[in-house]
Amino acid sequence: MENYELYVCLQKSVYESQVPDVLQPKLGWKVLADDLPTDANTVVEIKAFLDSKSISYSSGDVKEELLELVNNTPTEDHTPTWEQSALYGNLGVPRVSLDGNLIIIKGAFSMLDGELTAISDLGSGLQYPNNSILTKSEAQTLANGNLFSDVG
Repeated sequence: MENYELYVCLQKSVYESQVPDVLQPKLGWKVLADDLPTDANTVVEIKAFLDSKSISYSSGDVKEELLELVNNTPTEDHTPTWEQSALYGNLGVPRVSLDGNLIIIKGAFSMLDGELTAISDLGSGLQYPNNSILTKSEAQTLANGNLFSDVG
């Protein structure tokens, strides 16, 4: 699958909101479930939980070993904000406008999987550069302009 390395200029409010669902597999990560078994659960209950999450264990594992698996195996999808994804390293280092209202980020996105469509939809009806997809040269021009730098 081909990914295109592009830049996105997001409004601060969008940057601080969750990425579109179609981007979760690329920009998100797994977290621990909220309903984890504890020492109060039986071995049978803990194994049932592990089975429901498709986590492998040995039939001879004792409760302590099973709970270690439970507490060290993230299973739930986390859909981050754009900001969290950048901080986590799934996007390039953000470049913030002088007034803090626009952020340029770099990423590799697919047309085939609908990722670019979802990003493009963020800017529907808005004026450039709000929630715009940019080429490298367009991002450089924008970053070097009066919105992002103190140029004479």
